[in-house]
Amino acid sequence: MKILKPILVALFLLLSGCEVTQYVSIPLEYSPKKLFKPGTVTVLLINQYDLSVAKNYTKRKLAAIQAGAYSSLKYAETQLKQLPNTKTISLVDSTQFAANTDSIKLLAAKYHADYVLALNKFTASVDLDNIDNSTAYYNSSVQVEFILYEGDGVHFKKLNGQAIEAQPETPYMGLLGSLVVHPTVGGSKATINIAAQNATQNALQDYLPNRIVNQRPLYNDEIFGPAIKEILASNFDKADTLLKPFLKDVNTQIVSRAAYNLAVVYEGEGDVDLAIYMANLSLKNAKNDYATNLLGDLEKE
Repeated sequence: MKILKPILVALFLLLSGCEVTQYVSIPLEYSPKKLFKPGTVTVLLINQYDLSVAKNYTKRKLAAIQAGAYSSLKYAETQLKQLPNTKTISLVDSTQFAANTDSIKLLAAKYHADYVLALNKFTASVDLDNIDNSTAYYNSSVQVEFILYEGDGVHFKKLNGQAIEAQPETPYMGLLGSLVVHPTVGGSKATINIAAQNATQNALQDYLPNRIVNQRPLYNDEIFGPAIKEILASNFDKADTLLKPFLKDVNTQIVSRAAYNLAVVYEGEGDVDLAIYMANLSLKNAKNDYATNLLGDLEKE
């Protein structure tokens, strides 16, 4: 019987390895890397991007560029006003969208602003990404440059961001045909606006909270079934209780898999140190890609 038990366990693990991999979504919230000065602050938003420099633009392209630039500033305002103890004032006119050339110091004093965030540059293009058989894939690409001034108008920091947004698939008309028939900036206002918002997020990322969702695979062996059910329901305390007894199992494969699942549980609870400990314990008992990949991500957090 002593000889038979390890064989049965090994057979069980082999069969369980044929099951479809189960994944769980683990959302992670990150605080801003940089903070404004302590206390309540006011951020004044202005436009310094001069559309008149966009020479030889068609009216349609100019309208798309203006809409994208305005969308960028509007998105910045929306994100900043959600920060604790942060007020925003916008001087951006969506209709005229004129460049503001007033003194930063005087503007800050007039509106009692601690900071002035100015959109300084905005560029947009539509680029061919790939050709697959008879289908062409294009991206809308946006680059933004903001300048974050302190109220004195002297100290400032440039904040650059970029993003791309996929265009709908289009038929490939051949080399010559694609020179005539292809998506343009003027006809891509929707994707330009989305890319503008994402580029703004990229530019301001150090000052904004960040949320990512990791898709973590789980060892869903039958013996872990009840615990997996609790993990998927985000009942991490219950899953913790159900998984811990397996850490005492004589079979190192079971210990390794239980430890990995526990590492995912602790990541879900926000306890990175304990998650790292369990991922290392998993690898100590049996080498596996799940724990290796998880450990790499955790050490970056």
